Amino acid sequence: MRALVFHGNLQYAEIPKAEIPKVIEKAYYPVINTLISKEIPFGLNLTGYTLEILPQDLISLIKEGIASGLIEVIGTSYTHAILPLLPLDRVEAQIQRDKEVKETRLEVSPKGFWLPELAYDPIIPAILKDNGYEYLFADGEAMLFSNHLNSAIKPIKPLYPHLIKAQRGEGLVYINYLLGLRELKKAVGMAFSGKVTLEAVKEIEAIPVWVAVNTAVMLGIGYFPLMNPRKVARWIKDKEEILLYGTDIEFLGYRDIAGYKMSVKGLLELLKELNTEITLPSKLKHSGKKLYLRTSSWAPDKSLKIWTEDEGNARLNMLSWSLKGELAFFAENSDARGWEPLPERRLDAFKAIYKAWRGGDGEY
Repeated sequence: MRALVFHGNLQYAEIPKAEIPKVIEKAYYPVINTLISKEIPFGLNLTGYTLEILPQDLISLIKEGIASGLIEVIGTSYTHAILPLLPLDRVEAQIQRDKEVKETRLEVSPKGFWLPELAYDPIIPAILKDNGYEYLFADGEAMLFSNHLNSAIKPIKPLYPHLIKAQRGEGLVYINYLLGLRELKKAVGMAFSGKVTLEAVKEIEAIPVWVAVNTAVMLGIGYFPLMNPRKVARWIKDKEEILLYGTDIEFLGYRDIAGYKMSVKGLLELLKELNTEITLPSKLKHSGKKLYLRTSSWAPDKSLKIWTEDEGNARLNMLSWSLKGELAFFAENSDARGWEPLPERRLDAFKAIYKAWRGGDGEY
């Protein structure tokens, strides 16, 4: 069996706020409606903030999917905050607010938790267990390197560096792309099946999210050069008890990669090629593995550097550290820090910090 998870965040770092209605129209509606109509089960991971601004008819559609057993609602942090960068009381505040929104708007209490950017540290499972969560999603490739505890001594290198260079337009793009495909296929081969148990402050089950599998699926359903659903199906045909897709819903119908667009139709073509049974994420079997996962994320080097080393990010992290109350949620939003955030997204966090400093309250 295999599973699907779709992550939705309308505070997306690279998407203008004016585009939100288009994102909902082009990605959220067609993906959710198509999968429900085809009776394909899936996990749905929407931030609490996103749920609060979705139109009511889409909320009703999601509730229909929940009632029919096709949608498994997954928790996350309310404003997609990077949890290992927050004080523990703010980690819990983000977790609790998100859960409260889902219980109010969707009338369901999630049991699985999606770590924003899959950013993890060993104390977070304890806070999740304290708040009724039974399992989480974590980066599979970081699990492969879990015995390298000190990144300052042994930094992790990306498993497919040439593909990353091609995506960034560096060097001879097509040559890097070809070399990257070979590296990507090798990385897919390293993915193991099933859940694991994480040794942490409180042990918790975790579903690995394999970035290499995600990437291969996206290249295939987007019909990138030399890639298509049939080829990807051959790459992953022996990979059972895994997530086939575990990333942004916005990539299916709205966002493109290097000019290539993916759609839910392409995903359905892949499922047909695989001739596989799709199950809810929580139903994936356990692998029998037990391991310690170090502080990490799903960045190429598995670190938190993307959200800490940039001067703007460092400033935001420092200024938001001591905030409390409603404005703290918006100051902590990871999409102000993002991979390549738009100025308006970054300014949202700075404005929230300034308003909190001046004694303001409520939203920014």
